[in-house]
Amino acid sequence: MTNNAETASPPSVTIDETKYLVENLNDKSKNLLDDLTRTVMEYKELLRNYNQSLTLTNTYASGLKTEVEKVGLQESSGEGTASITIADKTYDGSDLPETVQAYVSELLRANQNKTNLEYRLRQLDASRITFINALKSEIELSGISPAEK
Repeated sequence: MTNNAETASPPSVTIDETKYLVENLNDKSKNLLDDLTRTVMEYKELLRNYNQSLTLTNTYASGLKTEVEKVGLQESSGEGTASITIADKTYDGSDLPETVQAYVSELLRANQNKTNLEYRLRQLDASRITFINALKSEIELSGISPAEK
């Protein structure tokens, strides 16, 4: 059995296939690396939430379709009246039963949540790219040497 302290390599960051030891980074680079790490962690957590929201949205959509079929909602031409479209079928939406209204409401809420998560994921991805570029620039400007291979 080996001691991890003896075999573990010191913390490092690899940028464009070049490895830098964290201990050799200046304070600004370390702050950028911390911000990058937090951004990536938040992105991963939000991505899990996003995948859950996709499942929830699909569940509500499926439930809505089943409920519309169960209550026998009449198909409509969709011209000039409130309507809902499910799987290429348009139904009269002017007088929906409460059970259908509940599914529509939950589906709209789930879709809005999904849209908000997509927006935040795009923000975090832009932040990630910005932190990586800033870290690369700071390392180049400060003349930090790469780690030995």
